[in-house]
Amino acid sequence: MTVERYERQKLLGKGLMSHVWLARDTYTQKLVALKIMAMIGEDDRRNHKAQERFHREIEIACSLQHLHILPILNYGYMHYEESYVPFFVSPHMSDGSLADLIKARPPWKYWSWQHLADVIMQGAASLWYLHTRQPPIVHEDVKPANFLIRLEHNTSRIAHLYLSDFGISRWLQSSFSLASEVLGTFAYMAPEQVERQVDRASDQYALAVMACYLLTGKLPIQAATNEEYAQAHLHDPPAVPSRLNAERGISPEIDEVILQALEKDPAHRFPSIMLFAQALQQAMMRVAREQAQVRTVRTNPVVTDPTLPILAKPQSRHNELALPLTLDPLDTGSEHLLDEPLPVKPQKFPSTALHHDVSYAPIQLKNSMALELPARPRLLSWSPDGNSVACSLYGHAPLIIAGDGRVQEVQGARAREATSLCWSPDSRAIAVSTPGTVYFWDRAAQSPLPLVLPYSARSLDALDWSVDGRLALWADNQIILYQLPSSALMVQRMAAMQTISTGAMRSGNVGVLRWSPDGSWLVAGGHNGAIMGWYGKGLSSVWRVTDPGQKVNSIAWSPNGGLLAGAMRDNRVVAWDARTRKIVTTWTKLPAMPRGLSISLDEHMTIASAEKRLLSGYPDEAFPSENVPGQLLAAWSPRRSDLAALEEQRETSLVFWRG
Repeated sequence: MTVERYERQKLLGKGLMSHVWLARDTYTQKLVALKIMAMIGEDDRRNHKAQERFHREIEIACSLQHLHILPILNYGYMHYEESYVPFFVSPHMSDGSLADLIKARPPWKYWSWQHLADVIMQGAASLWYLHTRQPPIVHEDVKPANFLIRLEHNTSRIAHLYLSDFGISRWLQSSFSLASEVLGTFAYMAPEQVERQVDRASDQYALAVMACYLLTGKLPIQAATNEEYAQAHLHDPPAVPSRLNAERGISPEIDEVILQALEKDPAHRFPSIMLFAQALQQAMMRVAREQAQVRTVRTNPVVTDPTLPILAKPQSRHNELALPLTLDPLDTGSEHLLDEPLPVKPQKFPSTALHHDVSYAPIQLKNSMALELPARPRLLSWSPDGNSVACSLYGHAPLIIAGDGRVQEVQGARAREATSLCWSPDSRAIAVSTPGTVYFWDRAAQSPLPLVLPYSARSLDALDWSVDGRLALWADNQIILYQLPSSALMVQRMAAMQTISTGAMRSGNVGVLRWSPDGSWLVAGGHNGAIMGWYGKGLSSVWRVTDPGQKVNSIAWSPNGGLLAGAMRDNRVVAWDARTRKIVTTWTKLPAMPRGLSISLDEHMTIASAEKRLLSGYPDEAFPSENVPGQLLAAWSPRRSDLAALEEQRETSLVFWRG
């Protein structure tokens, strides 16, 4: 990575240990937020601690992949202010933070109950994802300024939230040199955090403080200084929300839920942050229904509609007043304003002419490694941690290729007949489909695991494993779901399974059954051209993404879960915004039939075909604009700007490109 890639344009914020710049990515021509560690004079001890914290922030953020968590696009070292220091890059969010939205349109005055419940549920979903990692992660600084937003402007959602700033986050049951310090925002700090005993319930406490503030405009614990806040959180009972704002119509049930989440003893709070958010949502929706039943006078929606926040937008980017990343945890007054990772832009309709003669710019990648394989691969799959690639091959046992080039052969009964495979959420095992069975391979022990799943279909091309441990198998006209935590792989018999009927739709290809990165959606693309999605508890809600047409060859999600794309047999690629379920781009009349499709961290949609080049472009482009040598298969890493593809002249040579 070279320094010249990011052209600093404007200093957005300056803290004791880091500076944040608005910068232009010269590779993509997009604005990004560039956070750079700042040295503290000649204080080597503080500089060492700051560097430890900065590295941990990068490591934690890079390990996360969720619809409501702001991704890191890149990181490295750069020369800055006469020092060689670490930096990382995040999307620049033009709509700001939840704190900005609160200032512009106070929720306790204008938001609907549905908007309030939705915002709290989104925040809880991102934190629950942290809490269920192995090992669990505690954010430690939950507050409105650390939730960045993309405005939605509809009756069900006022904004899409992205949790950011992992500067003081930590893994549980791990010791750090910073553990002896009290870090965070004192107004939102749980009692045990004041005493340096951080737990997942600490984030629940902070989210409950935030919920009370959204509901009432006041904090449940109030003080004048940080020291007074610390003592108040330890000893003072929180204020009852309904008494803080009597006009809001807060029910006793809402009071009870919030006060339970604000218990001084973490053991007395809800068992998980999601249970707290769900209980609060149910209580709010009951109030909304009761108020709707007694409402007899409708106000003028143009004047009093609570669903439409009024935000003053700057006339130009140069006049934006924005802090895209929290600079230091102790700067409690700092604000965030980053640009959304996936902007919803008007669809651009491509020309109806054929595009065989289009001139493509090369993607700025470097060839880091090439390996000769014993046979042609039929599928490439990156591990969730981004460290290895697994591939199934024609007539040969599957292989796992580590980042340093080490190759492991996946053995097992009829391994040479394997058709497809997928990774476990923790990257420790892979599921391999062979005729009649799916077996599991332990990559550390380099041996098969006890569990074997039988199926009756002729072949099983499509399978995928969700981030929350659900394995989906597409066999004939049904999708079979198993809940498979790590412990379940160690026994030989499985419990009951769930099935979803796909009707007339069959798979007929690898890579056409995909869980969204956060595990909330399961999407399947059929041989008849239809694409279906299932969502919600028990996957009971259905999204008919496309009607029947030409066969679906491949499906891909962006790593942040905001973009879904499908490659069709009729030389066409279509992409949808997963939040709005609307088409954002359609590439038609491609020069060759797309066989493989993958989306990078910065939302490059890359197509592999029988041509000796991979075509790439962004979802706001009318047609692919870039290319890199390769053919047939391509897969972007979910963690870094690394691309695995088949060499353009040899279909048995696997090439790794590095950004």
